[in-house]
Amino acid sequence: MALVLGSSRSIRDRGERVSNAMDFRPTAEQALLKSTARKLAEECFRASAFKWKGEYPQANEKFLREQGFYGVSLPQEYGGGGLTLLEELLILEEVGRVCPDTASLLTLSGPPRIIAEIGSERLKRKYLPAFCHDGQKIGIAISEAEAGSAVTELRSKARVDGSKVVVDGGKIFISHAEVCATFLTFVKFDDGIGAVLIDRGAPGFQLGKPDINMAGHRQHSLFFDGCEIPAENILTHGKDAFKRLIQAFNAERCLSAAWAVSIALCAFDFAVEYARQRKQFGRRIGDFQGIQWMLAEMAMKIEAARLLAYQAAMEPTRLKSSMAKAMAGEMVEKVTSDALQIFGGYGYMREHPAEYLYRLARGRRIAGGTVEVQKNMVADELLRKGLNREE
Repeated sequence: MALVLGSSRSIRDRGERVSNAMDFRPTAEQALLKSTARKLAEECFRASAFKWKGEYPQANEKFLREQGFYGVSLPQEYGGGGLTLLEELLILEEVGRVCPDTASLLTLSGPPRIIAEIGSERLKRKYLPAFCHDGQKIGIAISEAEAGSAVTELRSKARVDGSKVVVDGGKIFISHAEVCATFLTFVKFDDGIGAVLIDRGAPGFQLGKPDINMAGHRQHSLFFDGCEIPAENILTHGKDAFKRLIQAFNAERCLSAAWAVSIALCAFDFAVEYARQRKQFGRRIGDFQGIQWMLAEMAMKIEAARLLAYQAAMEPTRLKSSMAKAMAGEMVEKVTSDALQIFGGYGYMREHPAEYLYRLARGRRIAGGTVEVQKNMVADELLRKGLNREE
C-alpha cells in the first residue's frame, strides 16, 4: 500500500479515531490523509477532469489503486487498507472536488464492503483481494422493470440445485457494468429475498446494450436465462437475509452522500472563483449581495450535508445513512443549479463544467434509493425509535 498512514492498527485505535472526530476536527493522520488525497487529485486528475465524456476513467482507476486509495476501508487481511469508513469519505471528497468522475470509482468499494460484512470466508477470500489488488470491480444489480423503489417486488428468481444455483430474470440501470467482473445481484429464493454473486461469463448470463443517462454515462441491463453459478456464490438467503442486506447498504448510502458532497464542492469552487473574477457594471459579481447570499447558502447547505455524511460514516445506521443520502441528494441539485446560475449563459452551454455537474448531480436524487424512499426510511425509524434515543 502507498498510503501515508501506517498499515497496522488495532480496533481500539480505530475506535479512538472515530470518537475524536466527534469534535469535528480531523486527527493529525486524517488531516495528512486529506492533504495527500488533495495533492494527488490536483497533480494527477485536474488536467483530465471534465474530458471523459461518459467514458470510464480507467487510467485514473489504475493510478488510484497503485497509490493505495482503492478499498481503503476494507479489512487488511483481504488486501484492504484497514481504514475507517469516515477516512474513505475524506479521500473521496478530496478527489471528487477536483474530478467527480474519478471519485465515482471510489464508490465502487460499496459492494466489496457488503461482502466483507455478511459474506462467507470463502467469498471474502475470492473477491476482496481481487478487487483491492487487481481492480476486479463488483457491480450492484437490484432494479428491475417492475421493481425500482419497491425492491420486495423483484421477479428475478434463484433456485438451488445441488452444488449450483440457477438464476432467471433480469436487471436494469446497472452502472459501470461494462467494466465489472461480478455483479452482486438481489434475487428471490423460495424462502425470501437474498443475494448472489454472478460472475461475468457465467452460463446463461448476458450483458444488454447500454442506455445513456442524463450525465452521458452508460447504464446496462443484465439478463439471466438459466444462469448457473456455484452454490458457494450465495451471499445470503433465508428468513433474515433481506434485513441483513438492507443493513449492509448503510455504508453504500454514506459513500453516495459523500460523492454528492464532492460534486457540490466542485461546483462551489468553480462558482466562487468565477464570482471573484467576473465583472459586470464595473464591479466583481461577487460584490453584489444577490451573489453573496447565493454563495453563503450554497456553503451552508454543503456543510450541513457534509456533517451528516461524516456522522453517518461514524455511526452507519439506517437512520443516519438515510438522512445523509437524502440531504446530500437534495443539496447537490440545488448547489449545482445555483453554481450554473452564477455563470449565467456560459454555465448553460454544453461542455461547460457547470452544466455537466448539474446533469451529474441530478442522478444523486435517484440512484441507490431515491430521496423519497430515504425519507420514508427516516420516518419509519423515527416513528419506531424517535430521534437520538439509544433504546
